[in-house]
Amino acid sequence: MKRIVSALLLSILLAASQAAPSQPEARIVGGDDVEPGQLPYQGFLTIGGTATCGVSILSERYALTALTCICSSGSNRPWPPQLFSVTAGTVELYRGGVKIVVEEITLNPNYSSLDTGIALLKLKEPFVFSDKIQPIALSAVEPPLNAEVEISGWGRIKQTEENLYRTLQINEAVVVDTQECATLTDKVEEQVLCLRSPRKNGICRGDFGGPAVYEGKLVGMSAYVLGDCGSMLPDVFVSIASNYDWIQAQIAM
Repeated sequence: MKRIVSALLLSILLAASQAAPSQPEARIVGGDDVEPGQLPYQGFLTIGGTATCGVSILSERYALTALTCICSSGSNRPWPPQLFSVTAGTVELYRGGVKIVVEEITLNPNYSSLDTGIALLKLKEPFVFSDKIQPIALSAVEPPLNAEVEISGWGRIKQTEENLYRTLQINEAVVVDTQECATLTDKVEEQVLCLRSPRKNGICRGDFGGPAVYEGKLVGMSAYVLGDCGSMLPDVFVSIASNYDWIQAQIAM
């Protein structure tokens, strides 16, 4: 029986590794290297040992990422949680930090499209907080227009780059008007947060699921890019304020 289960998990893993999200290649472009302990809430998600997305640490047992990071392209059915792990406490991809297997995946059912869905990851074991691993508080309100927001991730730094960048990167982006954001994305205004960066700056694949932070609180989750990475178009984030009550209720269970 164990051999059958192992074979089934292996087949799912192989399918998952081949089912890349449909978004364009991504990167934190024009960013700076993050120092150890500078962003203790930032982690990354791995499937079968391969890093795929960013995560935000919310508590000892919970992390937040994007729906598209844990489902096949075009699907809202998560792969088995035991295929995933969350690593935190390091700025170097695949080196150092604490890695914990995911126990349960819960999706917020209230999303306007798959690319703006969020996934709450419950971990099998709790993180032990330190100077390098800390939770981030959620913001119940949107950041103001033109506010400067911190974005971070291990995503690709070149359009043609195959692999994620090895050192965590940080950059800044500016909040775009909500109506303009809704028009550009054709999404429900309250569910998305658009951030604009200078040309050749911004998020990309590998950064999705990661944090956008304003005044020490999580205000957005990296979702996708409009056009090419590093273009003059805004990058799209899921609004944390619009998901605040649901996230808090799930963590409190």
